[in-house]
Amino acid sequence: MSARPVAGLGYPPRVHGPSTTVDTHEDTVFLQQRVALFGLVGFALGFAAWVIGVAQAVYERTTAYVPSQAIHLLGTSAPLVAWLMCRGARVRSRPFVLRVEAIATVSCAICFDVMLTGWESFTRPDLLATLITTQIVVTRAIFVPSAPRRTAAVSAVAAAPLFGVAYRVYRMDQASGSGKLVEAQLMTSAFTWVLLGVVLATATSAVIYGLRKAVRRAEQLGQYTLMQKLGEGGMGQVFEARHAMLRRPTAVKLLHASSPEELARFEREVQLTARLTHPNTVTVFDYGRTPDGVFYYAMELLDGLDLQKLVDTHGPMPPARVIHVLSQVSAALAEAHGIGLIHRDIKPANIILCARGAAPDVAKVVDFGLVKEVGGAVASNGAGGGEEHAPVSTRSQVVGTPLYMAPETLTDPQGTDGRTDIYSLGAVGYFLLTGTPVFQSTSLPALLAAHVGMTPIRPSARTGEPVPPDLEDVLLACLAKSPEDRPRDATTLRDRLMACRDVGAWREPDARAWWDRAATRQPGGIEDVSWSAKTVAVDMNERSPRATTLT
Repeated sequence: MSARPVAGLGYPPRVHGPSTTVDTHEDTVFLQQRVALFGLVGFALGFAAWVIGVAQAVYERTTAYVPSQAIHLLGTSAPLVAWLMCRGARVRSRPFVLRVEAIATVSCAICFDVMLTGWESFTRPDLLATLITTQIVVTRAIFVPSAPRRTAAVSAVAAAPLFGVAYRVYRMDQASGSGKLVEAQLMTSAFTWVLLGVVLATATSAVIYGLRKAVRRAEQLGQYTLMQKLGEGGMGQVFEARHAMLRRPTAVKLLHASSPEELARFEREVQLTARLTHPNTVTVFDYGRTPDGVFYYAMELLDGLDLQKLVDTHGPMPPARVIHVLSQVSAALAEAHGIGLIHRDIKPANIILCARGAAPDVAKVVDFGLVKEVGGAVASNGAGGGEEHAPVSTRSQVVGTPLYMAPETLTDPQGTDGRTDIYSLGAVGYFLLTGTPVFQSTSLPALLAAHVGMTPIRPSARTGEPVPPDLEDVLLACLAKSPEDRPRDATTLRDRLMACRDVGAWREPDARAWWDRAATRQPGGIEDVSWSAKTVAVDMNERSPRATTLT
């Protein structure tokens, strides 16, 4: 999981409470936007017809249609008012928006009905009024998301004045002495056309409303509804989501499997990750599969910055903060290693720094997508027994992020253990302290060779600034080529970090002050999109190792 992409993030984070009405707010915003669009389109069509009418009157050099044109302009102004009241970023209440669109629809239809009853020279103004009213209610059904029942009600009210128009036509026919029209026939005709107009508008609304509901169902994953996309990689996508019943912030990751074996592997990995309960590890809530075979899992949504973006934007961290972050990650890894799981992709982008509750600067280890169980194949039920499966990686292919790969990942990928994560975490600490990776190269083989055989430059030599010797020694110990020369486990690493002297202090007020300053700054750091900063699978069968991007 990746952090929420924000322009500037301060402390405390966005509040999610039980009173949050995400669904109602979103639906209201969408409704308001559609009503505004309906008003704009209605005004444009009505105004164009008014211009044509005025041009016709000027061409014929007559003022007979002036009163009708005035009423026409009044009717055209009704959707204009709806547009003016619903446009912009200000969110109106749902009842207000519904009243606006209903009044605009009915007012527009009535104005055109009144206008046409004044056209005594027109043979059958009731038929033209029926056509215009049908256009109004159908246009509303197309643009305004509305349940069929409401559409039928609004359309019926808007079309009801057509009976008055028909009766007015009958009276004009009688006054002229023609006597060609029969009242019963006119009323029957008016009823028929009113009914057809209402049915057409209702059917249109039902189709569009049903399609929108189908789209919403398509976005439904079990009890979760997908919202905005937070990130995307080669293995899947991450969305903000909401639970149908609970109000907790949730992120859902979709993993696109290319085979049944890969889908089963995803499921095993999530089952393993769900066993982790440390507060510095992202919490997995649930997982499942979509009908079309897409695997997903739900986890806690974090408001924060990953360490890659944080350093790119705000620069290296002071030693005390580096220790503060690394000690939390060490504690999370200690739990994972204690139950036989190694992460295999510890890197700055997979560590989120955020605020949880009243505590700022809480580190969260995320994306256990390459998690491996030490000591054999993983059972399909995640319980340690039953059918066995082939391991995730083979001797010819290794996985991880080249900038943070331990040497044994390349030389003996099947022999990796928890000390592999310790090497990667040491490389992360080096990056946090200096602002640069341990090794850099535009060539993948050269970068991998550096991890296997090159001695790292001391952080103080890299930055030209003094670095507390104890911290420098701990980081270099983590970066030892041989796993036996590193801290023997994550708990030992944490103890050594906490024992460092002359590093200063990073207290809660310092963290709060930093987040307050960060909230006022716009991120302007460089986002590394090269293969070296991404999770890759490296094919070791190639003469020159070739990387395939995974995330």
